[in-house]
Amino acid sequence: MSQPPGISLEYFPPRSEEMALRLTETLAELVRYRPLFCTVSYGAGGSTREGTASWVRRIRGEYGVDCAPHLTHVTHTRQEVREIAGEYLSEGVRRMIALRGDIPKDGVPAAARKHGYASTLELIADLRALGIREVMVGAHPEHSGGGKAALRQHVEFVKRKLDAGASLAITQFFLDNSRFYRLRDAFASAGIDHCLAPGIMPLYSVRGVFSFASKTHVEAPKALKDRFDQLAGDAEATSRLARRFSVDQVRDLAEQGVERFHIYTMNRAPLTAAICEALGLSPAPPP
Repeated sequence: MSQPPGISLEYFPPRSEEMALRLTETLAELVRYRPLFCTVSYGAGGSTREGTASWVRRIRGEYGVDCAPHLTHVTHTRQEVREIAGEYLSEGVRRMIALRGDIPKDGVPAAARKHGYASTLELIADLRALGIREVMVGAHPEHSGGGKAALRQHVEFVKRKLDAGASLAITQFFLDNSRFYRLRDAFASAGIDHCLAPGIMPLYSVRGVFSFASKTHVEAPKALKDRFDQLAGDAEATSRLARRFSVDQVRDLAEQGVERFHIYTMNRAPLTAAICEALGLSPAPPP
């Protein structure tokens, strides 16, 4: 690496005072690695709307780091989205992550079906028209393992989102770098360049990450699972292997020319800090 890549750091709104304290401590440590910006996720169905806004405000105001809120549209009307975006704009927010969001178990509310967005493409165009200068969207490396037709269809849709006004696609986490490389090659073949950032999930909880992977159709390499299975019951050895995997994953990506990383911090600092340092980033001195 000629120079360290740029990073962005993702957090989720804490659900208790104890979790809020941990996030405060995490932020104090991780902002020292000078992220380009942070992001705060948005709960299913807008369940963390106030929490997301509150932490975006705190990160921008108390830590002096730009912050992009996530915004999902599937349960909102257009008017509700415009009100949410308008509140952020009034506070100086000019970056957002635009997502469809998960469909609730009881279905999409009638008002959102009637007065909402037909797709994320419409949401992106609306946010740009309102004054959001940088809209980011999602991409999914696992499509690269689903055959050429599935991958081509996915890349075409991401390209439509970029054409609608998005400027960066951030991937879902992955555990096999070859999936990301195939997606990146497909982007390049479609004429898309410098618009893709890998989403990195530190292995804080190996069991938790593997469980989440199975629920989100992320392929966990058998060799990796076998290595962790062999260490079952040895917490210290498991932690060392998890750290080594996370560090080796980003080093490999950086050696293959990746210049932007998005890290799903899980509101914890140690392993995220190790990843930052593996990428050549040094923390600023504490204030």
